[in-house]
Amino acid sequence: MNAILDKLPTILTLAVLVGIFLALQKHSESSRTRLWTFAWALIFVHFLIQVFETHTGTIEQIVESIDLASLELSGVVFVVSMLRSVENRFRRTALLSLLAVPAAFHATAITFGWPVRGALVAALAVLTVGSVAFVFLEEGTESAFARTLAGIVVVTGAWAIHNQWLGTPDFAVNAILTLSFGVCGPLFWKRVQRWSPGVAAVAGGFVAWGAVFPVGALVQHFYPALVVNGELWNVPKFFVAIGMVLTALEDQSLLVEQARAREHSENLMLHRLSQISSRLIAGRDPATLCDEIVDGITSTSSFRGAVVFFSAEDRLPKLMCSSGITSEQRARMEERTRGFDWDNFEKLFATNRLGNSSIVLDAGQLAKFRQVATNQVSEGCVVLIPLVSARGAHLGILWLSTPLAPADLDESEVAKLEMLAADLGVTMDNSRLHRQLIRSEKLAALGQLVGGVAHELNNPLTGILGYSELLASEAENETTRARLGKIGHEARRMHNIVNGLLRFARQSNPGTRVADLAGSIRDVLQLREYHLRKFGIQLNLNLEGGLPQLAVSDDDLKQVLLNILNNAIDAVENSETREICISAARQGGRVAIHIEDTGAGFRDLNRAFDPFYSTKPVGKGTGLGLSVCYGIIQQAGGEMTLANGQQHGASVVIEIPAVAVPSLARDTVAVPV
Repeated sequence: MNAILDKLPTILTLAVLVGIFLALQKHSESSRTRLWTFAWALIFVHFLIQVFETHTGTIEQIVESIDLASLELSGVVFVVSMLRSVENRFRRTALLSLLAVPAAFHATAITFGWPVRGALVAALAVLTVGSVAFVFLEEGTESAFARTLAGIVVVTGAWAIHNQWLGTPDFAVNAILTLSFGVCGPLFWKRVQRWSPGVAAVAGGFVAWGAVFPVGALVQHFYPALVVNGELWNVPKFFVAIGMVLTALEDQSLLVEQARAREHSENLMLHRLSQISSRLIAGRDPATLCDEIVDGITSTSSFRGAVVFFSAEDRLPKLMCSSGITSEQRARMEERTRGFDWDNFEKLFATNRLGNSSIVLDAGQLAKFRQVATNQVSEGCVVLIPLVSARGAHLGILWLSTPLAPADLDESEVAKLEMLAADLGVTMDNSRLHRQLIRSEKLAALGQLVGGVAHELNNPLTGILGYSELLASEAENETTRARLGKIGHEARRMHNIVNGLLRFARQSNPGTRVADLAGSIRDVLQLREYHLRKFGIQLNLNLEGGLPQLAVSDDDLKQVLLNILNNAIDAVENSETREICISAARQGGRVAIHIEDTGAGFRDLNRAFDPFYSTKPVGKGTGLGLSVCYGIIQQAGGEMTLANGQQHGASVVIEIPAVAVPSLARDTVAVPV
């Protein structure tokens, strides 16, 4: 009865602790909290079962085996709870099975006195080797902490195996208890690593708890007559229990503080992004806000790097601004964008989708997708958000890097940046449409003007041509005839200019527009075959098979192709590399025609479509070619864009709507060059 009364305070205290941990588990669900609750339940069983000790017979052996096994198993459970991979169900279960089974067998076997020395040695060997293996698996073989801990386990385990083989299991029991409880102290500190009363109580309490067993054995060996109050040996475990409760409360406080900090950061981010979005919606040019956008992202979000790419006329992303990356990383990005492929991007979007309009790439995927994301990172991930117009056209990419893993990304944060990207895409699209509208209105007004002027000029030019030819036929002086011929030549040149003005101002009937691209290209190339051969120009032609007919008249299409081909020939005839590439492919309901050359490129892209603007020598060009082509393509409902190459050359992209009737399939078109 006295024994029960002596142990009752400890039993009741442990029962309260188990209840407290059950409550903590309910409010903060985690594998670590569940293991702590289970371990303290085993400690409770360890003390409770001692009440039933009889000191004789089989019942006493059963009680002692439960007593020792529950104590050893509690140490094993505490060790597993301190590991970093405790949330990994497979590793947690594997380690518990590997350590708990031999520990329970060892406690039961030595309590009942089973003559299984080999099995007991094997159990200790499994405990030693399994502990070392998981230490290295958790920390890595290069970790000094792991090597030190593994060395202690190996030395202690080897000595315990030696004593067990000699038939003295007491040292093995003390070794298991000392290591299991003592190791929890440094493991817990390494996992939490913060100075606080709760952490200090847990780490120090476990070290003292582990020291209780060898100290108790030494006191009993050297001072057998010394009487020590049993509750003194229980002090470390209560320090651990109180420290765990304090640590749980500290964790909750940290979570609250982090939530407040995150809320403040999100409010700041939302305010900053809303200011940028309001200016974008108000019509500000996105290029003028680019630096403010990336600085706002890196200063108010978890993303440490931000880059904005705008699609150039050749659809390749062009790096416009960046924040949080080095100049070397920026240079690598600019280099890698030359091989960018939107089709590859769409495939990634289909398989790595993060939010409504974003994709996430971890470090392994970044090694494969290097066109935009080029800085190599060992941890973290990259988020790519496309800038898309209301019509679905890709206008650029918002590139974001963070040290967080994909699973740790804040979805609400990404959603806000997706909204910013959507506003940015709409503003860019509106800006482009505005420029096209201004250009179209200017060309329409100019077309009406030059149409009337051209008709008025045709009448006097006809008279000049007629009278110059009449006078030349009547003149007897050779000098006079030569001068009259020059007048006629200049008049004919003026007539050609007037005809160009008329073509520029002409409105065609859209109901009669049907053209076959392959046939038109073949006819145009036959007209320029001699010049291609003369200047040694290499022509590469690649037309996708089965292209549909185009919603433009055959004559207009030939005029457009001939004008652009003439410009390309003029551009490359004095170049070191003389090459022209023509390709065509279907893109949705349109056919995209790409014409690229290796010439000097456009001198001024902003003025290339202006009427009478020309960089050719006097007398070689009228300056109406591209403006006439632009008008024809616009009337057909298409689009025409110009761009210069990264180093040299120019490219013209023509997109023309397709009609429903398909043309004959052609993989390639033979070019007689």
